[in-house]
Amino acid sequence: MKKTKIVATIGPSSWPIPVLRAMIKNGMNAARVNGAFADTAELKKVAELVRSTSTEVALILDIKGHEVRLNKFEEDIPIKQGEQFIIGSSPEDNVFPITYPELYKDLRIGSILLIDDGEVELVVTKILNEKIYTKVLSGNFVKKGKSINTPGTKLSNPSLTKRDIEQIEFCINDRWDYVSASFIRNIEDVKYVKKYTSKSHMKIIAKIEDGEGVKNFDEILEEVEGVMVARGDLGIEVPYEKLPLIQKEIIMKANAKGKPVITATQMLESMIEKPNPTRAEISDIANAILDGTDAVMLSAETSTGKHPVDTIKVMNKVALETEKFIKPEMIPGKPDAPEITDSLAKAAFQVCSDLDIDSIIVVTRTGRAARLLSRFRIKQPIFAFVSEDYFTRRINLSSGVYCYKLPRKYKDRDHALAGIVEIVIKKGLVKKNNKILVIGNASKALENDTYFPNIFEIVNIADFL
Repeated sequence: MKKTKIVATIGPSSWPIPVLRAMIKNGMNAARVNGAFADTAELKKVAELVRSTSTEVALILDIKGHEVRLNKFEEDIPIKQGEQFIIGSSPEDNVFPITYPELYKDLRIGSILLIDDGEVELVVTKILNEKIYTKVLSGNFVKKGKSINTPGTKLSNPSLTKRDIEQIEFCINDRWDYVSASFIRNIEDVKYVKKYTSKSHMKIIAKIEDGEGVKNFDEILEEVEGVMVARGDLGIEVPYEKLPLIQKEIIMKANAKGKPVITATQMLESMIEKPNPTRAEISDIANAILDGTDAVMLSAETSTGKHPVDTIKVMNKVALETEKFIKPEMIPGKPDAPEITDSLAKAAFQVCSDLDIDSIIVVTRTGRAARLLSRFRIKQPIFAFVSEDYFTRRINLSSGVYCYKLPRKYKDRDHALAGIVEIVIKKGLVKKNNKILVIGNASKALENDTYFPNIFEIVNIADFL
């Protein structure tokens, strides 16, 4: 069973039900929608498509936040090195930053603009009448709807746009699982997003995409459910030679804190057009998994690319092979969890290291205990049983954890143990000769709305057959 989770961006290429079904069958665990290009009608459409195919796939809304994008003008614009290129500030201009029309206020003569992940480089030569006059340093075309990066320039645009807020409110009402917030720079950005999510079950994934987000990462990590190494913009906003070590550091810190981390951008970029990956892409996926990432993400590869199902298959194959060589290890650090839950996970790790255990059952209201155990990269699969459906989808971003809703309560510990073992047998998750570790952590009796008592027990499946 694959441990690394796969996040796939859903778009025109993956809208057909047979395609989406094949993507899920081959290892897709979460569906992402890029809010920069979607309206609420598309969000509704994607949710209905995913839910009609699987109840286990998590839904992730990716909002623009501080991201700056060009408008969608009619045709891509050819440019040449040394010539002038003008960016306006309103729909009356042919080209303008639609997500932040006031960009001109933050720029100065000499400011650098990078468009389309650095494919186009411009330098500001003049700002006049709310227009940005630039000289082309490199590039062949300015393409519609592409992002603009401004390395070295601090922007004043708000953490959320009106469109972002509308999308968040829609997804909360539609019971989505995560909001992935672009260009989170500091704790204030997180708190601003939380104003709109705090009374819902929707959790925040902070996308780290610039130097300020890297600098303030520790405080950001404290406030969010998970993080994303968003390497496209990050590799432009910081010197690209620093990117590999930044990726490793973010993953390491997220693991130590017990929070899921996604590695994203250009993982199988060549497969947007071609049926097979490059050798460098295969190594990139494997190295992210070896670094400790919980999930790897596909963007245009599955939203507009020609081979959405094949890219999932490639991810799945690389993950399965790479995971054979991962060594379990006790990760230092104080996770964001009660001390007893952390201790339970550490004890389970030790038992799995010392004894011949085939798999682990963790009964936990929210899934946190399973999440903490998964960060140790143990060889055994972790089957988590939680109290609500939304917890099953939320834990779907944690490496090595397969999550299910506990279908009923039990009158005492022995009946609970027997009932849960019966479930894993019926699901085909264990075999007759398996030895499994069952752990649970609850502070109240079963009658008081908890689903399992405190337990830490090794059982033989044969004893229940």
